[in-house]
Amino acid sequence: MKRAFLYIITFVNLIGFTSCEEEDSLNFTAVPDPEGVSFENSFQPEYLLSEETETNIAERFFWNPVNFDAPVNVSYDLLASTDPDFGTSEIIATTTNTNQAVTVEQLLGFAEDMGLDNDPETTGDDGLPNNTGEVYFRVHAYTGTGTANSIDVMSDIQPLTVTWIERAPVGAGCDPIYIVGAAAVDAGWEWSSPIVFNCDSNVYTSNLELTNDTFRFFENEGDWESGLSYTYYVEEGYTIDPLLENAEDGDSNFYFNGTPGIYNIVVDNNAKTITVEESDPYILVGDAVPGNWSFDGAVQAEETAPYIRTATLPFNSGIFRFFTESGNWDSSLNYAYFDDLGYTIDDEIVSAEDADGNLSFIGEPGSYTITINSQEKTITLE
Repeated sequence: MKRAFLYIITFVNLIGFTSCEEEDSLNFTAVPDPEGVSFENSFQPEYLLSEETETNIAERFFWNPVNFDAPVNVSYDLLASTDPDFGTSEIIATTTNTNQAVTVEQLLGFAEDMGLDNDPETTGDDGLPNNTGEVYFRVHAYTGTGTANSIDVMSDIQPLTVTWIERAPVGAGCDPIYIVGAAAVDAGWEWSSPIVFNCDSNVYTSNLELTNDTFRFFENEGDWESGLSYTYYVEEGYTIDPLLENAEDGDSNFYFNGTPGIYNIVVDNNAKTITVEESDPYILVGDAVPGNWSFDGAVQAEETAPYIRTATLPFNSGIFRFFTESGNWDSSLNYAYFDDLGYTIDDEIVSAEDADGNLSFIGEPGSYTITINSQEKTITLE
């Protein structure tokens, strides 16, 4: 009887062991996400391209996370093609995130593949300028690498219209212009430190500190005879910002009548306008900074010098994001925005690696001065 009892115990144990073995080797089978994958951001009607802006981000693609109903890693390929049917394509990037930036330089590559150019003298077969075409994008979500359980889904095709900005005609291009005058705080009436303008497609821009005084534009550095006065632009048919008026002095200088501060001056020789745009602060919102996720009481990093925004505030462990417009969640500047532009970011600020690409403060909580220098492309904490 004892022997029979032992046989029963052994048999039960054997069954239990076999059951455990089978349970430990359970296989999960991924199934397609019924929601599929699709782009979630809004797209512009046209993307303007130029070699001068090739390092800029043209578009950041966002898509929904895919759930294959199994504990598997999901990868995403952002694909691009000049073929609307995607007969051939190339992978822009492979990522486990749900967003990916595309630069102007990458779109210029596709423009060249389509035979587009920025020469105003060339035209297409239809006689129209040969500088506009379409690049097509889609996102491929998948799990596995060809194994029995691998599965994938593909988004719809999204076209982007790209226009390669044509070179300005000879005689109307980007010759340099300068500002000299007491109104330009960093210049004054001397040639040791004139305000130099950047130019793209005959549109001149400069960031400078202005005070209530006079200044003048000049075509040639160090040449007082090359001045372009207020009356010169009026006679050429320019519309001039009301913050600038005729000083009505012997040289018909410009007089700045606005609130002293940091401004962008834009001289658009195509539209024939001169505009003065007040500097926008960067607004810090998030649980790492005062105000939490509300614009009410949020700290603003003001532009205290041209291209330099600063703010002093207490930081806590957590995430945050910059915004350029109060109350506008679409105006955010996240970690990826700065990283893609080549910024060097303080070691105590890292990517949160979340869906919004937030910045994460990982330093010791306390009061810090944050400085965003858009000319040297740095973000520092002190």
